[in-house]
Amino acid sequence: GEFISLDEAKAKGVLAPKAIHRHATPENVFFDDTRICYFNLSLSRQGKKAAVQFNRTFHDLRYFTHIYFPEEYFIRKKRITVTIPAALSRFRLVEKNFGPGIRCEKSVNKEGDSLFVYTLKGVPATRKEEAAPADNCLYPHLLVTGPFADVQAMYRWLNGLAEVDCTLPQAEMLTDEITAGCTDELEKIRRTYAYVQQNIRYIAFENGLAGHRPDRPAEVLRKRYGDCKGMALLLRTLLKAQGFDARMAYIGTDDIASSPDEVPTLAAINHAFCLLFHQGKRYCLDATYRYLPPEDIPQGIQGRKALVENGDSCLILTLPQQDASTSTDSLNYHYRLMTDSNPPTLKGTAIRVSTGEYKEYLLSLYHDTPKEKQTDLLNNQINNTAAVQSADGEYCLEADPHEDFFHQPIDTTRRKQDYLLPWRCRIIREVTIDIPQGYAVSYLPADFHIETNQGILSCSYRAGAGYIHFRKVMEIRRKRIPLALIPAWNDALRQWKKACNEQIVIRQNTL
Repeated sequence: GEFISLDEAKAKGVLAPKAIHRHATPENVFFDDTRICYFNLSLSRQGKKAAVQFNRTFHDLRYFTHIYFPEEYFIRKKRITVTIPAALSRFRLVEKNFGPGIRCEKSVNKEGDSLFVYTLKGVPATRKEEAAPADNCLYPHLLVTGPFADVQAMYRWLNGLAEVDCTLPQAEMLTDEITAGCTDELEKIRRTYAYVQQNIRYIAFENGLAGHRPDRPAEVLRKRYGDCKGMALLLRTLLKAQGFDARMAYIGTDDIASSPDEVPTLAAINHAFCLLFHQGKRYCLDATYRYLPPEDIPQGIQGRKALVENGDSCLILTLPQQDASTSTDSLNYHYRLMTDSNPPTLKGTAIRVSTGEYKEYLLSLYHDTPKEKQTDLLNNQINNTAAVQSADGEYCLEADPHEDFFHQPIDTTRRKQDYLLPWRCRIIREVTIDIPQGYAVSYLPADFHIETNQGILSCSYRAGAGYIHFRKVMEIRRKRIPLALIPAWNDALRQWKKACNEQIVIRQNTL
């Protein structure tokens, strides 16, 4: 490529195959300029060895950001030598996720070059597991710093790339159309934000310099798609055209272990959004989320440090960590026990209210569903026959609706890595059952409450005059479950589910 090339790739031996080069676009990325080189080698018997070699050249050292140590196979022994020439003495190696199996020997040769020799022994193969943290949070690697003297130098480079032509044809006419009928400034902000969210399709685009330089706002508007940088710059342009203080912001999401102000390298930055200052408040406007309101901050950037456009020197702002209840999914059922139907059933309606990441998920699910099936998603009329059992004048009712997203225990049979729950959130399920006149509750299960490292699991049962009320809550405050704590989480889930599955018994009153 323009900035990185792979040269002189060859395998040793008389019948050695030629190197194969191809593109390797990662999952969920629209376009990526990454290329891989590999060989189809035949190892006909146990103990046979093969050797390959290649030179990878970084023509722009800003893109030389890290060196990973593990491989896709078990490493018995491996040696990595890094030489930092005296002329590049400003470069530093930052060690990440090192364990006891890695040894480093440091020396300086007669030319003044710094040598780092890393020896690895018994390193397990990398593996892809469901809901695991990102590789940079798990595996030993080196971060390379030096192309940027400090975080401000990196910001100036990034912000310089954003100095593209921001002229929008007929900008005033467009903003007037977007904000028509708005009665205050906040409503104009909401309309402008929603316009970009709904009209520009988000795609991930990683291609050399274009992976950091945003497309021109006019082009994003014309094509109706863009990456995070292009969408952020378009939103900034539209807001500034209305006189608002909107700025570009660069950040590393929560799957990046390093902070850009501590380790000034491009490896610490993987996202961009628009930050708005308005009437003493800050609004993190990330248009890659189609349905979040201006007040909500995507969880992936909450608590992270952002480099905010501010002339020649950026502001370094830590974004707020919002409460778990910001992302709430509340599902409320109201039933009536129909004892005269055959078989007896719970008949009623359901109302769902969602906010934050849950709202984003459910609205995306709805709009991605074929139109002929969307009505089914909105149907709130329910007949629940499976929840009722009757015998000898008694009715046993199962109140738990079993409408949960991540209530299943985590399989630990072969798991080697921590587990990430989807979001920090609050899930509420409430069920009210009206019981016929002449019936009374003869058994009401006990309440349950448990607190874990991840949050709270609880349920409660109440009986009133002519009704029963069941409520269960899952509140996730920390979404990462360390491997050692997964069994405790599974056990808490089992206890909670058992308590929620208890049956309520009602019996007809006898005179």
